Formats: sequence, structure tokens, C-alpha cells
Amino acid sequence: MPLSHAARTAFDTWPQWRLALDCPPTIIRRLPGGLTNQHYLLKAGGLRVVMRINNPDTARLGIDRQREQKILEEINGKAFAPAVFYCEPQHGVLVTEYVEGVQWQPDSLDDPLKIDSLLVLIAEIHSVSSGIPLFDYSVHVRNYWQRMLESNKPFPMNAQRLYRKIESRLSAFQAAIKQPVLCHHDLTPANIIETVDGQLIVLDWEYAGAGLPLIEAIGASRYWQNIAFSEHILEHDEENEALELAGDIVDFYELAWRHLR
Repeated sequence: MPLSHAARTAFDTWPQWRLALDCPPTIIRRLPGGLTNQHYLLKAGGLRVVMRINNPDTARLGIDRQREQKILEEINGKAFAPAVFYCEPQHGVLVTEYVEGVQWQPDSLDDPLKIDSLLVLIAEIHSVSSGIPLFDYSVHVRNYWQRMLESNKPFPMNAQRLYRKIESRLSAFQAAIKQPVLCHHDLTPANIIETVDGQLIVLDWEYAGAGLPLIEAIGASRYWQNIAFSEHILEHDEENEALELAGDIVDFYELAWRHLR
């Protein structure tokens, strides 16, 4: 398989991987990729692994590769995350185990048992707090807005209205978060794999950080559009004003991401 220069450079890091390899891995195939990365399935020794090559211009989408690296180091070995064999933001390379299993679909939560499984998974993620770098929602929103202005592309008027509505309250919102916990911030069906023994593995920790469970809950309820799930995950004690602001932040993220991608 012919490789780009970036892919060849990434592939040549194999002696540094946390694997006992005495020869280069074998490329099986290129995997369907997202907008921010390229993925290759490799055979390395007796394992199948995924090599991710970061696309260069991802800062505009709010991705902090150094923050991601720290988080992956903290959660390496957790049951809900794939094992990491190599992570080097400067080289733009991440190598993880290939997770065998079934990718969840938008209608997966039609099964009530899967709702319970997802709620347990989210609780496990949120139980982690030590060593997780902060996710600053105020900075993230303002960065998105600035990138939209610089893009010189027409953007939805509702994005401008949302930003004007929330901008003056962002700093206070961030300062009010007293006990941030690990939040994935992108718990879409595409990022959840169920193994043969029922373990849920979460992929793509690019937007993760120590944040607010309420933001996670609102985002997940938007992704899944399942009434029973939303009723469970949105059982929070926040005042209506805080709930509304958190919802507006999530909605602005989605509008800005769709525009900038």
C-alpha cells in the first residue's frame, strides 16, 4: 500500500512503541477516517493495532493534543479505554489496541439494557478526576468564535445570537466548576464499541478534559435523542438558568464545529 510522507514518518516510529517488536508492523488496510485524522489497521507482532495520524490543522476545531496525551496516560489500563502503545503529539502519532467488537448505532438505546450500560459507563468515566487537565469551556467557546470570524465563510445567524447570549457569562460559568471530573465530551454512537463480553470501550478522547458532568449529560442527550436516556442523565439539581446556559454552550459547540470542519 503506498503511503503518504506523513504516514511513512508515523510508521517509522514503530521501534518506540510499547510493544516487543523485532520487525516492522504489517499494514492491513486503511480504516475509514474522521475529519481530523487518518487511521491504519496494522499487525504488530501478535496484535492488531490502530495507528492514528493527526491531520495538521486541528487546533481550529478545539483539539489540544497535549491535553489528550495527558488524559490517555492517566486512563491507560482503564476498562473503558483502549490500551495505548505510543502517543507523541509532536510527531502527530497515536497507536492503540484495535478493539474487537460491535460499534453502537443511533438506535442502540432502544434496548433498555443498553441505557443502563451507558449510564454505568458515564459514571465510570466521571469517577476519574486526579491528574486530568482542565477543559476550559470559556476558552473553548471563545476560540471557536474567533475561528469562525477568521474563516471568512458565512456562518449561521443563530450561532452569532447564541454567542452574544452566552459570552458575558462564560467566565463565571467556568469559575463555578469546583470539582471537575473526566468528561469525554463526544459520547456519540460512533465512539462506543461493545466487546463480545459486553464491555463498552470509548474511542476518540480528543475533546476530553476535566469538566462538568452537566455538559456531558446535555451533549449525550443531544447525540442520542432517546427520551428514557435523557430523563435519566439529565437528573441534575442545577437551577434552570445554569441548565439553559449549559445547553446553549453545547448547542454553540455543535454549530461551530459543523461550520469549521
